[in-house]
Amino acid sequence: MRNRNLLNRRDFLKMGATAGAALAGVPLLQRASAAPTRRAQPEATINVLTVGDPWDLALQNVADQFTEETGIGVNIESLGYVALQARLVNSFLTQTADADVVTVDQMWISQYADNGWIRSLDEFAAADSDTEIGDFLPEVLYSLSTWRDQLWTLPIAAYAQGIMYRTDLFEAAGLDELPATVAEAGNWTWERYFEILEQINGMEMDGTNFFGSVVIGAQPVPVVHMYTQLAASYGTRWFTQFPDAPWDFTPTINTPENLAALQDWVRLYNWSPPESINYLWFDAGTRFSEGDIGMFYHWTPYFYLVNNEGYLSGTPSPVVDRFKTAVLPTRTAGGEQTVSLGGWSLGMPSTTEKQDAAWQFIKWATGADAQKAMGQVNVAGFQFGDFSRLSLYEDSDLREIYPFLDTQLEMMRLGNGKIVRPPAPIYTSLEGVYGLNLNQAMTETVTPEQALETTQTLFQNILSGNNMIPYGVESFDDTLENAVALIERLSS
Repeated sequence: MRNRNLLNRRDFLKMGATAGAALAGVPLLQRASAAPTRRAQPEATINVLTVGDPWDLALQNVADQFTEETGIGVNIESLGYVALQARLVNSFLTQTADADVVTVDQMWISQYADNGWIRSLDEFAAADSDTEIGDFLPEVLYSLSTWRDQLWTLPIAAYAQGIMYRTDLFEAAGLDELPATVAEAGNWTWERYFEILEQINGMEMDGTNFFGSVVIGAQPVPVVHMYTQLAASYGTRWFTQFPDAPWDFTPTINTPENLAALQDWVRLYNWSPPESINYLWFDAGTRFSEGDIGMFYHWTPYFYLVNNEGYLSGTPSPVVDRFKTAVLPTRTAGGEQTVSLGGWSLGMPSTTEKQDAAWQFIKWATGADAQKAMGQVNVAGFQFGDFSRLSLYEDSDLREIYPFLDTQLEMMRLGNGKIVRPPAPIYTSLEGVYGLNLNQAMTETVTPEQALETTQTLFQNILSGNNMIPYGVESFDDTLENAVALIERLSS
C-alpha cells in the first residue's frame, strides 16, 4: 500500500527548498538531453538545432527520409531548453552562422523577429504551393508563428492543454465520465472540477491512496505554464490591451479574476503531492503515470506520454487503459474558454547562407507526410501526436494510434497563445517575476493578495524601465482574424 499523504507539507517545503532552487527553470527534458547529440554529417549538410521534447526524437527517426527525397544531408543537434536558448542568443548577437534551421519557442518569436535574428518566411511560403499553408490550424499559426503580419516560422509541434483522469477511480467514486468534446460539456465548470477533486482526494483503491491532483510548482517558468491556463479560464489578462491594437502594456495582473484563480490554484496544490512544489513539466506527467493521481490538466503531449512509466521508458505505466482525456472546464456553465496554446516551430536564422536548403527542410519537416511519419514512429511507444495540420486530425491511421485527437483538436480550436502567455518582447523577465510569486503563494510565504500586488508592481517597473509604458512604437492589430487574412494571402 502506498500512502504519500503522511509527509507534512510544510516540512517538505523546508526540506525541498534547496532542491527547488536548483531545479527552478530547468525544463522538460534538460536532464534527458544534457549532452548534445549529433547525427553523422553527409557531404552537403544543413545544421538544425532542436530541443529535447518528444517531437525531436520522432524527427530524428525520420530525418533520413528528407535526405532520400532531396539529397540534402541533415545534422540535427538536440539541446536542453536553457542550453538551446543561450546558444541561439549568443549566435544571433555574434552574427555567427551557427545553424541553418533553428527551433523557436512560442515566447521567443517577437524578440527574434524584431531583432532581425530570423528571416520572414512570407516569400518562401508564397512561392511554394506545396507548403499547403491553408492546412495548418489558423489558431496554431497565429499563436506560434506570426508576428506583426508576417510568417516567421512553421509549427513542428503544437501543444494545447486538456484533462487526464482515472476512469477506474471515477467509477469507484460513482462519478460520470468527463466530456470529451465541448458539445458534451454542459455544466462542466471549474467549480465542478474542484468538487470532484475534493471527493477523490484521499480515496483508497486497490491498495493505493490517491491524491486528487498534481500541479507543476517549480519557479520561475514551469509554474507559469500550468497556472496561466487556470487564470485565463477565469478571465485574467496580462495587459490593458494586447494583442489588439493599440497596444497598452499597463499590467492587469492584480485583479479580482486573477485573485480567484490564484486562491483556487493554492487549493489545487493542497490536493497534490507536497513535493509538486518543485515539479517540472515532466515530473507532473510522470507522477500521474505512477498511478496515485486522480485527475489533472496539462499540456496535450502528456495525453500519450503518460502511457510510459517514466519519460519514454518503453515500459507501460499502471494507468494504461485506465484513463481518458477531457476538455477543459469553463468558469461558468457554457461560458467562453481560452486555452493555452504553445509549442515549437522551425525558423531560419538570418545568418544562414543555405536559405533554399533550410527552407526545404522547414517545409518538409512541418509537412503532412513527414508529420504523419513522425506520428507513426514507435520507439519506446508512439510519442508524437502534436499535430498542427487539420488533415492529420482526420487521418484514420493516426486516429487509431491516438484516440484522443478529437479532444485535442477541440482544445486547439479554442487556443490563443497570445493571450494566455503573451509574447511581449520582454516576456522572459515578466515570467520570472510571475513564477517566483506564484510559488511563494503556494508555500504560504505570502498570501495570494500579496503575491499579485508584488507581481503587479514589478511588472509595472519592468515595463516602464523598458520603455513599454507608455508604448511609443507602432502597434499591430494582432488578432486571429488578421492571421487568417495573412494565411489567405500566402496561399493565393
